[in-house]
Amino acid sequence: MNVGGKLILIHTCVWVDNYCADHVAGVDAKQFLQMSFTQNAELLYAVHAAKDVLYVLENEFKRAARRELGTIDESVVLSAKKAALGCVRNMCDLATAVGADTSDIWLANKYLRIHPDFEDNLVLAACKRAKADYLVTNDRTLIAHADVTAKTPREMLELMSLDF
Repeated sequence: MNVGGKLILIHTCVWVDNYCADHVAGVDAKQFLQMSFTQNAELLYAVHAAKDVLYVLENEFKRAARRELGTIDESVVLSAKKAALGCVRNMCDLATAVGADTSDIWLANKYLRIHPDFEDNLVLAACKRAKADYLVTNDRTLIAHADVTAKTPREMLELMSLDF
């Protein structure tokens, strides 16, 4: 199935997996993103995800440096910050941010009836706002509760490779 022109909102965890070489799910995330571009999909992210990706990646990079070096100094901390910011800038180049306002908070609160994670519910609100065709996430609970077609990167790859 060619997803050209389809709106695909990518969850924070998939962006993080894409940028972390040691994440098992990173291979699927990278392959999914590559296939999305070859098929001209329109990629999106919830605007609040940028700060989450930055925070998680910075900590992941510092953790990896600690594992490798034992201890880290201020220069390593600064490098981790710069690398994480570079990844967020790349994410912003690859996809379009879906904005938010108080109506998204209202909707995220309503979604609490079906899904207990408020941050995930803001992602669902972003899907609704953007009229996304798909949500790509590794969060199985979110997939089960989403009111938009939600797939893992691996499942999306399989769907995209079908010849319709």
